[in-house]
Amino acid sequence: MKRIIIDMNARTEHHMLSGSTFQIDRRLERRGVNIHLDRTYTHHPSISSIRSILMPRHHLWVMFWEGHGGPHPFQSYIHMARVLDGGDVITVEDLYLDVIIRQDGRWQVVDIDEFRVAVGAGELSPDQVQASLLGLEYACKLVDGARGHIERHLKETLLKPES
Repeated sequence: MKRIIIDMNARTEHHMLSGSTFQIDRRLERRGVNIHLDRTYTHHPSISSIRSILMPRHHLWVMFWEGHGGPHPFQSYIHMARVLDGGDVITVEDLYLDVIIRQDGRWQVVDIDEFRVAVGAGELSPDQVQASLLGLEYACKLVDGARGHIERHLKETLLKPES
């Protein structure tokens, strides 16, 4: 399973699987229970930067990519993720299931086969499986409510007072 460690003090994102560490050179801030992070993508053929929101309560990491010279073909990429908030250190566990939203608003759930294999191999605990499925349920409702404009909808949704 992919794990990412975000160090709020050092402003870094460390990918445990690859061993790569990236500087969060743009924004890294908490807004309520959510964490916003923006960084430049280095050495990627089609992505120049990323804006993202970690949503621990909903088991989501929502990403918005900018391509070199314009929008990326995907409007958004939503990872089902368990976000373990340790204050200064955030651990993100990628729970395999993802939702991609294209620029025209069409969307689909992807990596179901990887999720199925991981569950069958016992790689995911029952809590992680539940978190992934709860995240998927919320992501589908979020995308459906966005009516093709996920980033705008998410900003409006996040600005509402939490109940």
